[in-house]
Amino acid sequence: MSGWSTLQLTEFFSAITRAGTVSTATRLAVQRATEATEAEVAAVICDDEVPASVGLGRAPAPSLFTSLETGCDEATFPGAGTMHVTVHVLDRDAPTADRLVIARADEPFAAEERQMLQGMARVLGLALRGLRTLEAERRLRLEQEREAAARQELVEALERREHLLETLLSVQRSAGQRPLAEVLDMITSGAAGLLDGVTVALVLRGAVASVSGALCEGLTFAADRAVTAGAPVTCDDLEAAPVHINGDVAGALVIAVPAVVDSGAGSGVRRDVLAAFAEQASLALTGAHTLAAVHEAQHDPLTRLPNRALFLHRVEETITDGTAALLYLDLDLFKQVNDTLGHAAGDELLRAVAGRLRAAVRDTDMPARLGGDEFAVLLEPLTHRGQARDIAQRVIDSIARPYDIAGRTVVTRASVGVAYSGGRSAERLLEEADLAMYRAKKTRKGTYQEFEPEMRAGLSQAC
Repeated sequence: MSGWSTLQLTEFFSAITRAGTVSTATRLAVQRATEATEAEVAAVICDDEVPASVGLGRAPAPSLFTSLETGCDEATFPGAGTMHVTVHVLDRDAPTADRLVIARADEPFAAEERQMLQGMARVLGLALRGLRTLEAERRLRLEQEREAAARQELVEALERREHLLETLLSVQRSAGQRPLAEVLDMITSGAAGLLDGVTVALVLRGAVASVSGALCEGLTFAADRAVTAGAPVTCDDLEAAPVHINGDVAGALVIAVPAVVDSGAGSGVRRDVLAAFAEQASLALTGAHTLAAVHEAQHDPLTRLPNRALFLHRVEETITDGTAALLYLDLDLFKQVNDTLGHAAGDELLRAVAGRLRAAVRDTDMPARLGGDEFAVLLEPLTHRGQARDIAQRVIDSIARPYDIAGRTVVTRASVGVAYSGGRSAERLLEEADLAMYRAKKTRKGTYQEFEPEMRAGLSQAC
């Protein structure tokens, strides 16, 4: 019998590969091998299993073949007796000794036949390696499709809650059309709007990127727990679910439930909302997928200063030791600029004010834009109150210098309130600085005032 040519082996490889699956390819291989050698028995051994065989029934025991090694010349098979055998390794680089076993009764295998079968075995080994890769990819694709189906089931469940669905769709429509910071704010405010009386915060890399409701203790702790676990967690009155950027855990969405809120009947709804909006946050962050985008989520898009959420988080971290102060700034005459020169000129003025504010404070201080024409600065560290007064005056003097806006000379002033830390919350400290700013604005615009307790009493009387 003449040996197989390279062309024949190539055709053999092509036929096996076109089979599409390991089981079909191995079945075709044993059929071709028996036809080429006029053998009665053939089998392919993979991982000590027999995916395909001929001559010994539909499902022969693997033990009939697994003990046969290369170099074996004879073997005994049930119902067939002792037969001449040749064994060939499919892939010498594979971690398992997959083999092609051929047996016949009438005569031993010639060297030429063994060489042909060895070539077939090598070709089969290469084909199986490729087919296994394809099958692994198919399994991965099916797993991804199952995961996508699970997410779709979640969406379908949420469709039963019309208000929740409307909120999710609103966030989805905004993704990609609005700045990331606005989308993240929509996520936290949307979740908070569906769950009365709770605080919802998105914590990224240990800092609060967006919050709806009052900041409370434990937000970052619960987020860290969810990040470490890679799954939703419950910590007392806090529930957190991880959010992802390109599949990697990047933070968590946290819901804080006050004790006065019923944690029984609504717990299932909260879990659904938490899961849905954590997924929305993951989609939004993955869409941005850069550290710059995460940075943007914590900064004001117009001035590039830290936004209110990041600022309050930083204040909360630094005010406990009483060595910090907070400046609250409001611009005078800003409305006139908007009204006379337009909003574009107003935006240009805000950017210019932000630049002067950065230059007027120290490297260790943190300026921020709270919204509109209101700014704040965290002064830290502070060795004595005179430092805060000096910086407040420096800020006032810097902002008071004329600006060239839209080809016009524009003048504005900053009224500043100063409040000092010492056991109060970030929101309370900001409120005190705001009251002091209001007093400065009312008494003499373009100056600063330090908070005094009677300012709060005066506000109550005014109300």
